Amino acid sequence: MVPNTVEKTMSLLGDALEARMPGWIESVYVYGSVALGAYVEHSSDIDFIAIVRGRPDSGHIRMVEEAHEELERAMPGSDIMGAYLTREQLGQPAAEIGAVPAYFEKKLHIDGKGTDLNPVTWWILKRNGICVYGREISFAFETPTEPLIDYVILNMNSYWLGWVNRLAARIESTDSSERDITADRVDKAVEWCSLGMLRQLYTIRERDVTSKLGAGEFGLRVMPEHWHPLIREAMAVKRGEPDRHYASQRDRLRELVELLRHIHLECNRGI
Repeated sequence: MVPNTVEKTMSLLGDALEARMPGWIESVYVYGSVALGAYVEHSSDIDFIAIVRGRPDSGHIRMVEEAHEELERAMPGSDIMGAYLTREQLGQPAAEIGAVPAYFEKKLHIDGKGTDLNPVTWWILKRNGICVYGREISFAFETPTEPLIDYVILNMNSYWLGWVNRLAARIESTDSSERDITADRVDKAVEWCSLGMLRQLYTIRERDVTSKLGAGEFGLRVMPEHWHPLIREAMAVKRGEPDRHYASQRDRLRELVELLRHIHLECNRGI
């Protein structure tokens, strides 16, 4: 079942688009945490793919922008991100799709940068995507496992390793004090990095995709018990719950880096 907030948000967006461009929007699908049944109010994004009839011109771009502005006025607390694609573009590598209209950080972008169009997106859309506006369609694209695994490993050794190295440098910096390493900042790092990297490990081992909270449950099954309090913390942050286990933020951050290095090692084991 789609959460009420998601249903209302996407209905408003669909209606705003349809009013400006009748018939151009064929379907709007949600993927991500909503499709995986793990949406958390005030924490999760609403990830969407709008399937359109024909590539957008400057007039379409202007009206898509207006539709999002209308949605933001109606629901200023909404946090949505998505892209506008034709059927032929679905499931394709980002390099082949090229620049498409994409909405994120409360702004419409048309340069093709920052879009979330990758094997993980296609995997969830094909298997779990939920039509929230327009008519359901049959997805013709394939989602082979190997490109998914290759993408996750590359992401682990670039984006996520960068996070680990920056956090490690923060701990070792002689300029950083306990006051500089604030609880809010560490909360964000604990939730984003530990659950994000556990998702990568889950995909590599299970050859499937899970949500962040699903990744936390997976971590409690496969990680040494020493790190279970930190994983539970990450899940509590994601849910907006107050449970914390560490008095010192520096110690907490140090434990986080050790956990992330262990996950990184496990992801690359056997490659």
